[in-house]
Amino acid sequence: MKLKWLVSLSAIILGGYSVASNAEIMRVNGPYQGFGLGSTEFDVYEGDSLQFTTFYTQVGYQFSPYFALEGRLGIGLNEEPTPLNGDVYTQEPLTGKITSEPVHTQVGSGLQLQTSIFLKANYPVSSRVGVFLFAGYARNKLSYNDDYSRFAKEVIGSNTNQFLITEENYDKDGKTFGAGVDYMLSQRWQASAEYQYFDAIQGNIYAINFSINYRF
Repeated sequence: MKLKWLVSLSAIILGGYSVASNAEIMRVNGPYQGFGLGSTEFDVYEGDSLQFTTFYTQVGYQFSPYFALEGRLGIGLNEEPTPLNGDVYTQEPLTGKITSEPVHTQVGSGLQLQTSIFLKANYPVSSRVGVFLFAGYARNKLSYNDDYSRFAKEVIGSNTNQFLITEENYDKDGKTFGAGVDYMLSQRWQASAEYQYFDAIQGNIYAINFSINYRF
């Protein structure tokens, strides 16, 4: 899978070379702002993969042609069926004894939040085309939809002697890093494509992103 992403990224970079114009573009330092679309894949649920289309906004500051600081805030645009495992606990009214029974199902979930902040190292290949690496900190948060409430009601009904404990919503933060290529459409407008990896404790999270920035 990682090789597939690397091959795709190489094709993007080569494409950048092929469309680069001979016209000189002066790269502008200072603040920039933009938006992007991406595809984020979660391999965190015991072999089950979740894929979300993401929309994000980003702001940054270009200190020089070689270094920038960037922050992003994004959400998922779709829902995915997600494994939900837990246990139903029943307490006997007379003895107080508690017994448990495992339950397994699927409920809908969405990417409620995706944030990241990172340092970006740029290398201008030409006046229009540049490649970059970045590394920093990120957070991904999934949340269950109303299916979870319906599932809980179906499991325990109105039995006041039962309660349900399940997996918590996925909410993890950690390191993120990636690489990409940018292309100056004009002195102010810039298009970018990148691969981003999120360092999850369990499983893997990675994304392919495309964005447009305006440099002030």
